[in-house]
Amino acid sequence: MPVTTYEAGATVMDILIASAAVALVGRAVWVVLHSRRGSTVRLFGRIVYHPRLWAAGAACMSFYALLWLGNLTEVTPSTWRTPSRWIGAVLLLAALALLVTQWVLEHRARRRHGRGQQIGP
Repeated sequence: MPVTTYEAGATVMDILIASAAVALVGRAVWVVLHSRRGSTVRLFGRIVYHPRLWAAGAACMSFYALLWLGNLTEVTPSTWRTPSRWIGAVLLLAALALLVTQWVLEHRARRRHGRGQQIGP
């Protein structure tokens, strides 16, 4: 049975999404481990003042993506579909709440640290 271009493209996208989610979980673990040492944690070239908050939000988002991908590709058994949708909704809301809170706190921390570094009037 030949594979259509659409099926091949969908498979490639599934693999890319799953790889990105696993990589994001790995980055979140790395951030948590480095934040425990007391050293400065940099994420994408910027200092992160609340690294554990970012890591928690990133992990929730990654697990949501993996759960969504499992439902989309019909890997999840049919009896788990409804509970997995509820779990996915909770993970998505938690991720959004954590990441928005982290963004607000980072913005405040950068403003506070930036004022002391300005030279001049």
